[in-house]
Amino acid sequence: MKVPSSLPRLWHRIAWRSQVALRSTWTVLEGLITLSLRPAITKEGEGFLFIRLDGLGDFWLWLPFVAALRKAHPEKPFYLVANDLWADLALWTGLFDKVIPVQPVRLRRSFRYRRALLSELHRRIPPVEVLWQTTFTRRIVAEDWLAWNLPASKRIAWARDYHAAEPAILSYCIDKSLYRKVRRDPLPPLAHEWSRYHAWLQELEFPGLDWAIYTSLRDRLYRPSSSYAVALVGAGSPGRIPPVDLLRVLIEYVHRSTSFPVRLIGTAADRSRVASLIRPGVEDWLGKLTLREAAEQIRNAVLVVGLETGLGHIAATLGVPTLMMAGGGHWGRFIPYPPEVAFPLKVITYEMPCFGCGWMCQYQFSRSRTYPCIAQIPSHQAVESALSWIKALVRK
Repeated sequence: MKVPSSLPRLWHRIAWRSQVALRSTWTVLEGLITLSLRPAITKEGEGFLFIRLDGLGDFWLWLPFVAALRKAHPEKPFYLVANDLWADLALWTGLFDKVIPVQPVRLRRSFRYRRALLSELHRRIPPVEVLWQTTFTRRIVAEDWLAWNLPASKRIAWARDYHAAEPAILSYCIDKSLYRKVRRDPLPPLAHEWSRYHAWLQELEFPGLDWAIYTSLRDRLYRPSSSYAVALVGAGSPGRIPPVDLLRVLIEYVHRSTSFPVRLIGTAADRSRVASLIRPGVEDWLGKLTLREAAEQIRNAVLVVGLETGLGHIAATLGVPTLMMAGGGHWGRFIPYPPEVAFPLKVITYEMPCFGCGWMCQYQFSRSRTYPCIAQIPSHQAVESALSWIKALVRK
């Protein structure tokens, strides 16, 4: 349901669109100045190239799509230009022959970094047959800039997500000049990512998403260990972090009801915010794990609770009962999962009519304060949701 724009939402939209427009326009002007007037086209290319610079959760939910392509084209090399946050994990999946890490923030802001990165990419990635632009919310300054400068025989992309807030004229000109095909998605903008990928595969006459990739990764991460629970306490945006008191109630309940130790997983930067949670029975693992090690800890837990994060999606898709406290910014696009998907994820939130706002919150100007749809999650709802998982574990 849509609600009328309030002053805070209008302010967020103007600020965001202005920032995006400035960076996108500057990137196009930079290209004109450096004489890269046409996309890098090659008559012959080898393999598939993917560009993914978004978050860990976006990447992890994308894996069944690329696994299906891999199964259909086992003879082709697969190259990935990846967010350096999760590039090592991407290489570990075994789906890609080569993964090149990129720092998205530096890519957007530093001319020197862009030039050095482009030289490295040209050295490490040969001209390819198809460049797949499978990021729905792609940006001119990042994904499109890379696609423009990397040699490919053919480029295909999704039609641009309106949440990307790119200038309409620039978007039209770039899409027209750069991509052989821009796929017009019949699904609504907030359709789940898996539904979107499935529809694209059907269009390509492939069987569908390859869910076996999650089973394969789950088996590779298995390590016999003692029983413990995991609490995920970090998130990419301050506004998406619930109050510490809510986390405390949930963690204490899980520990008291199961007698399992609860391991806090996050970054070292999270420690100052959640230091009060550390006590007997609650273990501090903050900043002590690589991403793959964190995935291993999660896969071998009996229960995972915490925030809406990429690690939460990893937990659920690896078959671990997962309780996720989440807001409504992209409600439907990532959570909840489609009803036909049987992963053990339970999402709790404070439902509001403004869900689907794209995190352009109409109730507050600050993005550092917790969004209302997260801040107002009742603690009893979190505890009751955890209770259902715990009862199921006891029955086992």
